[in-house]
Amino acid sequence: MSAADNARLKRVFQLELERGCTNQAVIGGLDRMFIQMDEDGLLEIGGALRRMVAELPPGGYRNLDEPARKRWLERTIRALDGIPTIPSPAPPTNVRTLAPNVTPLPQRRTSAQAKASTISPAQQKTSRRTAPPLPPQRERGQGGEGHPSGQQPTANSQQLSLTSPLTKLPGIGPAAVPKFEKLGVTNAGEAAVFYPRRYNDFTDLRPIAQLQPSTTPQTVIATVFSVREMRFGKRVRGAEAMLQDRTGSLKVAWFNMPYVARQLEEGQQVVVSGKVRAFRGRLQMENPEFEPADAELMHTGRLVPVYPATAGLAQRTIRRAVKAAVDALAPQVPDAAPAWLRSEARVAPLGNAVRELHYPESFGHAERARQAIALREFLAIQVAVLMRRAEWQQGRDAPRLDFDRLREPFLASLPWQLTGAQARALDDITRDIRGPHPMLRLLQGDVGSGKTVVAFAAMLAAVASGYQAVLMAPTEILADQHYRSLSKMLGGSALTALDGVFAPEWLRRPLRALLLTGSLTPQQKEQIRSDAAHGGADIVIGTHALLEDDVQIPRLGLAVVDEQHRFGVLQRAKLRQKGDNPHLLVMTATPIPRTLALTVYGDLEVSSITEMPPGRKPIKTEWVQPLDRETAYRNVRRRLDDGEQVYVICPLVEESEALDVRSAEEEFERLRTGPLKDYRLELLHGRMPGRQKDEVMERFASKEAQVLVSTSVIEVGIDVPNATVIIIEGAERFGLSQLHQFRGRVGRSEKQSYCFLFSTGEDPGPDAHERLQAMVETTDGFKLAEVDLEMRGEGEAWGRVQSGANAMLRVARISDRDILLRARDLAAQVLARDPQLQKPEHHQLAAIVKPFLARATEAN
Repeated sequence: MSAADNARLKRVFQLELERGCTNQAVIGGLDRMFIQMDEDGLLEIGGALRRMVAELPPGGYRNLDEPARKRWLERTIRALDGIPTIPSPAPPTNVRTLAPNVTPLPQRRTSAQAKASTISPAQQKTSRRTAPPLPPQRERGQGGEGHPSGQQPTANSQQLSLTSPLTKLPGIGPAAVPKFEKLGVTNAGEAAVFYPRRYNDFTDLRPIAQLQPSTTPQTVIATVFSVREMRFGKRVRGAEAMLQDRTGSLKVAWFNMPYVARQLEEGQQVVVSGKVRAFRGRLQMENPEFEPADAELMHTGRLVPVYPATAGLAQRTIRRAVKAAVDALAPQVPDAAPAWLRSEARVAPLGNAVRELHYPESFGHAERARQAIALREFLAIQVAVLMRRAEWQQGRDAPRLDFDRLREPFLASLPWQLTGAQARALDDITRDIRGPHPMLRLLQGDVGSGKTVVAFAAMLAAVASGYQAVLMAPTEILADQHYRSLSKMLGGSALTALDGVFAPEWLRRPLRALLLTGSLTPQQKEQIRSDAAHGGADIVIGTHALLEDDVQIPRLGLAVVDEQHRFGVLQRAKLRQKGDNPHLLVMTATPIPRTLALTVYGDLEVSSITEMPPGRKPIKTEWVQPLDRETAYRNVRRRLDDGEQVYVICPLVEESEALDVRSAEEEFERLRTGPLKDYRLELLHGRMPGRQKDEVMERFASKEAQVLVSTSVIEVGIDVPNATVIIIEGAERFGLSQLHQFRGRVGRSEKQSYCFLFSTGEDPGPDAHERLQAMVETTDGFKLAEVDLEMRGEGEAWGRVQSGANAMLRVARISDRDILLRARDLAAQVLARDPQLQKPEHHQLAAIVKPFLARATEAN
């Protein structure tokens, strides 16, 4: 062995001492390095290192405890320096015993023979799982925070508890704590349940010489020989690196990722994992994932967890800290499933699942562990929402509201027949409001599906039964729209019934409906509040100002809330105080998949209107490229010439050069003096005073204006049947749900309607491309909701349940319907035994559920 090899080995052993003898100075541990050296003929017979390796026990270095490792390392360093050592009494062994799962290659080969020899098929399998030895590396900027020597105490040397500070974990000094806190990890217990977001599959680890073209990822550990930023063709910028190991070289290309060239350095050792293909007669790996080849990055033949990260916090640091927390605390992680439930339902132990999710043997094991943890997450949520539902329904009986007498004359007064889905939803609601428990129901339906008429029917049932009803909308524009729609349904209009009194024959009594919004004068507001408090108002429509303490509605029998995400547990409590244990109907025009509905709104029963009114034609949607805009404008002008009306939606009020999106003001001026100069245009945006908004909408609704240029304030609720065209500028900037809501402003009559999606460039990016293409392909809001949730990912989909990074739902997925339904059944079993979770065996579950209930209250 050369002097250079000797010096290199001494550095490895010295680093192992500095790191506390954790067997992490090289990838795969020292035993793996010894096996590889022996295969390459580097463990010379009679040499000092071979003598020291022979002293290791069966199983090798990894089977020594820490003091024995330290003694062996110190003696080996002295032996490499030529200092005589006293042999250890440990039983002799040979290199073959160090790793029983690895079949070593034949020994006693010289280096030249090792390089020249060929590898048999049987040996290829072994070699594929053998990591070449790497020189020691310190992680830049991570060496021993808080410890000048660079050494860190190991977790095993300290008593960890769930509440132990992060600094008790190895490698975590005071400077790293705020970075972990950004990720929602504030103590050792939270580190143990800080789950991976994915895994690097390093199970197919190969020398470069054994790579093959394949559609499955292959992994290489190699040294960066050269790296540079370059162009691939005329337009594509990227990075290219040449990697080398002892068996050969490999070109790696990253297309559209020039920044990679700044993240790699010549001489750096890296792990790259990706697909390999033949290009111009040689193999090339394209757009692989890569990480520095740290000692703690991986163990050959395993999946390596990749955690959510933040600036200045490397995966190596996270892995080391999390593994220490998991090893020490996995059995102590609070389990939402009580012992009797685990036994009866055959639920796997939580501690095992936590360990397996962090370091699974395979993707199958990882999924099994994830499902075991997801079941507990859903169980806690379902217990919470069912407790919340029980709390809403306990106490006094709710008002008994009868719709039977009104059903036939009310339906006969409508100019159309209810769809089957509307009729079924109405049946659900009228069955609930008969009592005795207060209704708690979510009514969801696509834009234009006819939710409002069903809600109005329930409100009229309250009035006919001697009670009051309120309808709360998120904006004044939407509240005004609801008031206009109700007025029309009652046979009048908002203008002809200035005092709010209507007298439809089929109701057999006069009815007074009032509108309470912020644009009214103080005197008008006071009059409406007085009328509501003293029986002078049967129906009150308004914004959430209706929940203010000075608004009294003593005979409130039913509250309808539009756009449910603005209305939560705290608002429900206020609402309950205003009436006689009223019923609650919550509406949304954003369809919600069943898994999300049962989780976010698990305390509400759900009715869905999945049909559109007959005669409605599907809206024709077109994604318009910049060069095709004039053709689209010609189509728009034809619609205007036929007497129809047009919306133009722009995403921003003020110009933003960074986003390259036209502001509403600029677009208004451009259209007024350009493509639509011969037509009457109005401008609407959220910064206008309420009265000015109302005036603009009135002119558009009365056809005084032909084109309404607006920001997203018209996203929901505006109903102008004569509007048949909507242009959405900068469509790639909007989410799929919002695009669908915009589109729902048209298609409200039997006329053919059109939606033009204008993008600002030819290539809006893959996510935007998928959104716009989905809009073109379907008008079904329920299908789009599923696509939207899949695209946004689990974290954002659960946004309404979660409160920051410490959310209860960490691993559960939208697709886990069966797990959720099982959890709901288990939750019902738990609450049947212990409705308030007061028994000792349910204390852990009660502690887990309590923060969720508290967050739900605080967030609303």
